[in-house]
Amino acid sequence: MLFNFRNAHNYLYTYSHSLKFKVLFKDDPHLICDYFSVTKATAYRWIAAGQPSNSTALRLLDIAASGFMPCNNHWDGFFIFGGSLVTPGGYVVQAWELDVMCETLDRVPAADKLIAKPRNFKPWRDREPDFVKRFHSGK
Repeated sequence: MLFNFRNAHNYLYTYSHSLKFKVLFKDDPHLICDYFSVTKATAYRWIAAGQPSNSTALRLLDIAASGFMPCNNHWDGFFIFGGSLVTPGGYVVQAWELDVMCETLDRVPAADKLIAKPRNFKPWRDREPDFVKRFHSGK
């Protein structure tokens, strides 16, 4: 699936739309329909043309090629495509492999704790300034 490249930005800007389309979607109409939300007829038309035919789809193709990750210096060089995490070294890690790695390393699943924690919809409730308390009490 992936070429010999080190990061998503090089891939994004140094290759043509038709090459990105061929490499990322491998002329598979199911992948194209799923990613772009188009009909099968449109997918086959794009395969025949070698690239999407409208500007919005070309933008989505660039997003797929960039493998957008959140802006955080710790994730520089990493990107996601097709449900896989691609490392700066070129390793492709599937989502289930991350779970296995965490279990092997005895990591504590912190996300479950954060989700189960009741949300405080008024975080300022206990820290209300006196004038707000007086206003609400009508004194």
